[in-house]
Amino acid sequence: MFKRLRLLLISILALFFFAACNNDQPVDDSSKPEEEEVTESVSNQEEQNKESEGKEIADLIEELPEPADSIEDLVNAEVGSFTGKDYDDLTKEEQETVIAELKTLPKVEEGYTEEELELYWRKSLSLFHEDYPNPAEALDQMSMEAFGSPEIEDERYQFKDQLNVEILLDASGSMANVIDGKSMMDIAKESIAEFAKNLPEEANIALRVYGHEGSGSDADKSLSCKSNELVYDMGSYNEGKLSDAMDKFNPAGWTPLAKAIEEAEKDLSKLGGENNTNIIYLVSDGVETCDGDPVQAAKNLAGSGIQPIVNVIGFDVNADGQKQLKEVAKAAEGIYSNARNQSELNTELDRAKEIAEKWEAWKTDSLKQASDVKFQQLLSDIPLFNIDWSNANNFEKFNMRKPLRVLRDDGHISRELYQALSDRTSERFSWVMDMQDVVRKDLREIANESYEEIETQINEKYNNNVE
Repeated sequence: MFKRLRLLLISILALFFFAACNNDQPVDDSSKPEEEEVTESVSNQEEQNKESEGKEIADLIEELPEPADSIEDLVNAEVGSFTGKDYDDLTKEEQETVIAELKTLPKVEEGYTEEELELYWRKSLSLFHEDYPNPAEALDQMSMEAFGSPEIEDERYQFKDQLNVEILLDASGSMANVIDGKSMMDIAKESIAEFAKNLPEEANIALRVYGHEGSGSDADKSLSCKSNELVYDMGSYNEGKLSDAMDKFNPAGWTPLAKAIEEAEKDLSKLGGENNTNIIYLVSDGVETCDGDPVQAAKNLAGSGIQPIVNVIGFDVNADGQKQLKEVAKAAEGIYSNARNQSELNTELDRAKEIAEKWEAWKTDSLKQASDVKFQQLLSDIPLFNIDWSNANNFEKFNMRKPLRVLRDDGHISRELYQALSDRTSERFSWVMDMQDVVRKDLREIANESYEEIETQINEKYNNNVE
């Protein structure tokens, strides 16, 4: 009996040995051989594993965006998934998502290769690349600042007999999210109320909400996507009436963005651009979710006879939302801006308030010599190229380092790799500061040119989408 068991054991061991010798699968590179001396066949297998791993890392690198190496690329680059947010302010779930994303990359326990450094660098940028202000986009904001100047030939920015402002407010369920202790919807309502209160008496305002019925469930999608309501008809400001209108809705369901734009065009259809300055504010925290085409709707709006000045505000929006909303603004020949909190939302709405003040002064004949607008002053005063640019640079630097520090402490990357990545963030920070100086210099050099010449030069250098 014992002899038979012995023969069986020998046979099993032989089979295992035979299988190991004929195994074509690559050996896991993470398991290091304990023996100092290995056979030539094992050495060859390790070389094949390294080559395979090298190819895999190279493939991963190619899948990620190439880092910008020019100012044109920097201001037109795709923004990261967590742009505009401080890593420390992310929710626990968001921070875990960041760490999980980075940990999909191969573990680097000791030292690092240049490919490993490049891979982790690109991946970090894909998560935290900031939205650097583009002078081509800032030009539209400058037009708002210079409203009424004869130098601007665009009829939308000339004084008309009547001023009308319509606000399109996203009331989808995500507007219930909280910023600084308040829901985004409460922040938006407060900002709109304050803005409306300060409009001239003769100016008109309207408020349309969308996505405010049903819920975010699939069962309620049809109901929610049909919800698009002009809760405050175009007319002069009435505090009680506007307050009652805003009390009627709360964050609820889906996001019929395209439908809201289409309805806004209908709302303003009788207010032709020849005699009316029509300003539309679109406030949204995300993308279209009702199968509409907001970009096409925005394009149709721009081509209509109402000649609207469209301002699209991405309210604490993620990268995907920002991308679509920028496309909407571009199609509408309008302006896109980010607002991460109540203060920034107020700032964006104040741009229209400044136009209203100029319009009121023009109506009362107290605005003299509109052509005295100095573009040099406007260019230097736009905070885009000091506060916003610096904030973006600082956010990017610190946001990239913090999760990498977690990976280092968890042992997923080596201390040497962490230090190399940290050094790269410092180098990029300095480079971005240098690029900011280049922008300022460019703007100073063309500031005394005509508006048309300024527009041409800025678009030629900074706008990748000029047709």
